[in-house]
Amino acid sequence: MQLQPPREQWNDGSNTLAIAPGEVVTYDRNYVSNDLLRKHGILVHEIHSSELSRGRGGPRCMSCPLVREDL
Repeated sequence: MQLQPPREQWNDGSNTLAIAPGEVVTYDRNYVSNDLLRKHGILVHEIHSSELSRGRGGPRCMSCPLVREDL
């Protein structure tokens, strides 16, 4: 899988948060990367990025590790 530089490189296109096998949280503005993920069978949850991106990071950078049961 190849992301689309440089636009989505600077928009945190590869900065996704895996919340389960085959399931990620991403910014909605990275439509090319999100479409590629979906085409590869990944369930994509998009979040609005207008305010969060001011912190210069994506969903992965702005998360805290969680403890969860093994699947």
